[in-house]
Amino acid sequence: MIYIKKITFLVVMFTLAFSMLLTTETANAEDDISGRLAPEMREAVERKILFGDGNGKFRQLDNVTRAEFAAFMSRALNLPTATGSFLDVVPSSSLAPSIYAVAQSEIMIGGTDNTFSPGKPITRAEIALSMEKALTYSNMVLVQKRADFKDMNTIESSLVVKAINNAVYYNIIFGDTENMVNPSLNASRAEASAFIIRLLNAKESYVPPIPTPDPPVTPPIEQPPVDETLYQLAVITNNELVKTDATYQTYDEALSVFSENPSYQGFYKGNELIRVRNGFAFGNARATNGKLDVTTIYLDYNDVSGFRTSVTGIEPGREMHYLGSNDKYIKVQVGATVGYVKHSETDLVPSALAKGRDSYSVSDWGTLQHTVYNYLTNKYGTYPVGPTPAFMTIGSTYYSHDGVHYRNDRGQAIGTYVPYFQFLSARSETAYTGEELDAYIMKALAEREALNLSKYKDATKISKLRGLGSFFKNLEDEKHVNALMILSIAMHESDYGMSDTAQTCNNLFGLFKKDALIELCPEKGKFDSPDISATKLVDSFLNPGYIEPGSTIKPVDYRSNGASLGNKTTGFNVRYASDPTWGSKTAGHMYLHDLAMGGKDYKTYKKIALTKLNRETNVRTGPSTNSPKLYTYAKKYNGVYPDNAPTSYPLGFPMTVVKTVIGDDGFEWYQVYSDQLATEYGYIRSDVVNVISYE
Repeated sequence: MIYIKKITFLVVMFTLAFSMLLTTETANAEDDISGRLAPEMREAVERKILFGDGNGKFRQLDNVTRAEFAAFMSRALNLPTATGSFLDVVPSSSLAPSIYAVAQSEIMIGGTDNTFSPGKPITRAEIALSMEKALTYSNMVLVQKRADFKDMNTIESSLVVKAINNAVYYNIIFGDTENMVNPSLNASRAEASAFIIRLLNAKESYVPPIPTPDPPVTPPIEQPPVDETLYQLAVITNNELVKTDATYQTYDEALSVFSENPSYQGFYKGNELIRVRNGFAFGNARATNGKLDVTTIYLDYNDVSGFRTSVTGIEPGREMHYLGSNDKYIKVQVGATVGYVKHSETDLVPSALAKGRDSYSVSDWGTLQHTVYNYLTNKYGTYPVGPTPAFMTIGSTYYSHDGVHYRNDRGQAIGTYVPYFQFLSARSETAYTGEELDAYIMKALAEREALNLSKYKDATKISKLRGLGSFFKNLEDEKHVNALMILSIAMHESDYGMSDTAQTCNNLFGLFKKDALIELCPEKGKFDSPDISATKLVDSFLNPGYIEPGSTIKPVDYRSNGASLGNKTTGFNVRYASDPTWGSKTAGHMYLHDLAMGGKDYKTYKKIALTKLNRETNVRTGPSTNSPKLYTYAKKYNGVYPDNAPTSYPLGFPMTVVKTVIGDDGFEWYQVYSDQLATEYGYIRSDVVNVISYE
């Protein structure tokens, strides 16, 4: 009670002091307005946004408080009246209506403890965020223009960077005389006036983009029945693949004509496109209930037994590298894995008719970003992978089928990049404490809540991730699974604990949620609390299945493809998720979370080793061939790697190297994290693995 009274007293005193400034004076030749921001400040006075102190002074260098800025914005945008209940705002004060107005319009927000901090000086970063929200409030399209201020790379918050870029596009924010944006500095009255006047100028000159009208709908022309046993070839005409009139009784007969004439771009059996000259393959499988399902990739195919040995799967609409096809199967590459898919589960698209594809580029902030395309929805999504490798530059487009070996837009192999967190052992340890993880979870939730998106409403109050950082750290200590990795999987799978599955089912990891299922909470997929789902992930999925390599006592689990997030050839991603970039996306979360918390984990370990293909690899209890075997990695049976790449890494089983020792045979041996839960470390001789260095 004493604390509330103290806050109320301070607010009243602040309100009385500020109300003395509310005069109707206008700027004149004897006022204190001068310098490069004088024109904007005088305009703010003329528009009755800013008032003097009764003595003809406008105190241009004084800091602006949050309450003052709320009043400026409320007047500038003529915000509607509103009510509110901030603990540190007296409802009867003269500034309360402005504070409630900016809060109701979501131009400014309070703290998670229901306070507004009216007397606190507002920073330039906070103003940038308010400018972005004011643009949205004014129904203006947000467009980012990369800001080239000298100190942009020092800004930790991606939300502030985005807001500054949006404001730069509309000429709202300029740097100082040294081209610095200084986001952490308190804003002066002159600076606040300038920001607001530029916002109003942008608003008044804004011309909304003209929407592109939908083309007129042409009724489909009824086609005669097609004989599904006959083959036809097709050419591209008017941006469509059109069948020619000739029909063929056998596949070989049609193939002979197709091979001899390059003008043919498609090859049909009945109504099914079974081959293209150059093109893409996209997942398009259907379950028995008609819902979209996973396209299965099989290791091999023969005419007697058909498709054999499923090795992985891919979600609907996602790209597979097309390697060829016939009337029985399509040969594809997913990750580095080469296999065979069914025509009934796959759509082929000639290159000339493809509307999109996956690609990589360098973001304005210097990170490598992956843009993924979904053929069925015709939509793109972009996520950060990690730091940009030296062989890439801003403005260029790159391609990679496995996220490791890259080519430029001319198809030339240009370099190899193995993202650190994507191939880091799940047995490794994060440097962060449970308390640090908890604090970061709340910070991340507050940032998303500040986006004012409905899906993140009240995230700091209702997210199922709140308080789980310490629990994840306990799992790391007891179950030897990296806590930052568990957190990153949870954030990716549950959308920061706000997804319907997380909120309703307490399921943070998508456990038992198969692609073709309709139920929100399938059998076994609903938990009494979110921490129980984390325990289930570790005890029933990771430790007994995805990580454990098997032993002489226990056979290898089909899910065990390496103790890392990985891709569709190596690691959890082979079997955990149908999204072929699940491992890369989750690793991107790890990178961003680590960066936001101080970068303690990135490159903690200087080497990651990958087993070589077509050979078994033994991990031993000590640095000697005489030491007993802990376990044996099986032969990796698939993979495509560029012969002419500057460096080529076959994606075998990954191991994180803890240190290097000399064995009794004189060779270098690597001490690595053991995939077996019962043993902390194992040893492997350095010459039987490929090594990626992170020095």
